[in-house]
Amino acid sequence: MSITSPAISANTTASPSSALEIASVLVVTQASLSLVAGLSAIPFGIVEPGLRVLSLVTILVAIAMFWLARNLRQQRRWARRWVTALEALSLAASLLLMVLPIGAVRGPVAVLVNLVMPAAVLWLLWSRSGRAAFRKAGRSDARGAA
Repeated sequence: MSITSPAISANTTASPSSALEIASVLVVTQASLSLVAGLSAIPFGIVEPGLRVLSLVTILVAIAMFWLARNLRQQRRWARRWVTALEALSLAASLLLMVLPIGAVRGPVAVLVNLVMPAAVLWLLWSRSGRAAFRKAGRSDARGAA
């Protein structure tokens, strides 16, 4: 026995806004992980002053990511550009750390958080449904402004 109605189960294609919602949830997940990393680095700042600055920067980036995820869900075009730039920068830095022989990206969790999640967000934002959601939002914004 199915809980969904036949009308809902017949329409299996994802709406354009669902890609944005998934991307927004992934960005919130990344922001949560960054916030935990920044907060957990604070006690080590007692001994190492450089970690105070790094923890503060990490917490500020996490706050910015929460704010960008909120605006991404509201289909703001500038938020899409900022999230794309932030995720591309994160992905490039992670790929660089993976190639360097310092052992920074080891294990499945680091690969998932540093490589797979940014790539998934970029793919969702630049997929056909992600672009269509921003096209619809741009048309409605243009009509509302005129």
